Amino acid sequence: MDKKIRILFYNIDSAGVNYFRTQTPAIQLEKSFSDDFYVEITSNIDFNKSETMDYLKSFDIIHYHRQLISDLTKMRILAKELKDSGVILIMDIDDYWKLHDKHPFYSTAMQKNLHVPILENLKIADYVTTTTELFRDKIKNVTKKDNVFVFQNSINPEWMKQFQNNWKPDPDGKVRIIYMAGSSHWVDVQQLYGVVNALSNDSEVRDKFKIIIAGWDTEGKTTEIKFNEEFSTDLKKINMWTHDVVNIINRTRGDVDAIPNLPDEIKNKYRNNVFTENKRDILSTESIYFEYEKILTNNHDIIKNPDYLDWLMNFERDVKYDNEENFARRWTQKANQYANVLNETDIVIAPLANNEFNLAKSNLKQVECWTRKLPIVCSDIPPYNVDGKHMVNCMLVPSVKNAHKYWKKYLKKLILDSDLRKKLGQQLYNDFKEKYNLEHVTKKRSNFYKEVIIKK
Repeated sequence: MDKKIRILFYNIDSAGVNYFRTQTPAIQLEKSFSDDFYVEITSNIDFNKSETMDYLKSFDIIHYHRQLISDLTKMRILAKELKDSGVILIMDIDDYWKLHDKHPFYSTAMQKNLHVPILENLKIADYVTTTTELFRDKIKNVTKKDNVFVFQNSINPEWMKQFQNNWKPDPDGKVRIIYMAGSSHWVDVQQLYGVVNALSNDSEVRDKFKIIIAGWDTEGKTTEIKFNEEFSTDLKKINMWTHDVVNIINRTRGDVDAIPNLPDEIKNKYRNNVFTENKRDILSTESIYFEYEKILTNNHDIIKNPDYLDWLMNFERDVKYDNEENFARRWTQKANQYANVLNETDIVIAPLANNEFNLAKSNLKQVECWTRKLPIVCSDIPPYNVDGKHMVNCMLVPSVKNAHKYWKKYLKKLILDSDLRKKLGQQLYNDFKEKYNLEHVTKKRSNFYKEVIIKK
């Protein structure tokens, strides 16, 4: 090519999605193909500045995650002007737009129709990139075009330090089982109910393993909604505190104008004052990770040291207890550091419930394991059974109601058989080291960018 292709990688998200879908792909493109591409990476664009449009138009390609601007009307206007100027818009998406009904953000997503701008942005973009073939096919049903391409979540341990193998055995000789997940996996982890309890009561393995939960956090807020008791008192005085009126209050979230025959003076007094909302930081015991912990410790029953249990209930972040015995927390880390916990891991577990949302996810948990040759036990659904082969490079747990008995069976087998752990981990490494290496994926990405420029 006569000149370098100018490409802007933009992602307002600063967490894992930015790390795997924007930041590291951009860095690898610059490392491997600097002769062909001029690369800029940013998470901060002021779309209100007049000079921003000229800046955006200076690129041949803009790669962004989901959207450039949250306002859909403004996004359409911006996209048209950029396209008219010859800029190619490539939207990346890594999660299905339809949340399952047990997802913590399901109600909010449905109430605010959060899927609508995602679907519209899929149609606005010139091209869409995503993580798996299965998800690609769902996206093509929306775009109605052959413009969706797969670039797997992948890693390059040569320069991504957290994926370099610095593994060390447990000083106490225990087999460390790690559950490392975000805060949206409540429905997934429930299939592990009773598993650790069964292992702890099994004389063959009870003293041989240790559970670690990584990603532990107490960040987040909750909203407390309080009913104005004075309102009910006033309604009782006029004999209007009835079952039907209570139903209207609850259904309309306190809309006094929806209550028939309510006197104006009471309407005016309580309009927008029936319920009050108070946002506060969540308590440590309200964290979803505390719920994960209760499942994976049998309500803390496996912890026999009362002093350690008292210490755990203080929720001290990043402070290490000298003798963790058979359970430990590892608090959340930055996106470029979180995988260091795999250096103290012998088995990774990755449960996923069988629902439409999860079927569109990537197999990132398997990808995280290959550099350290770690065995992984995961649910027998896509994404894990696409390249995962049961008893060859992983263990796949059937997606059935009594899945917990398989989790117990497979984990016991791995705890007792170090040779099997090494065999599965080595084969995962052999099967994944090229396909899920960021350098290999970036070669495909580079060719894709060049082809879309030629088509333009």
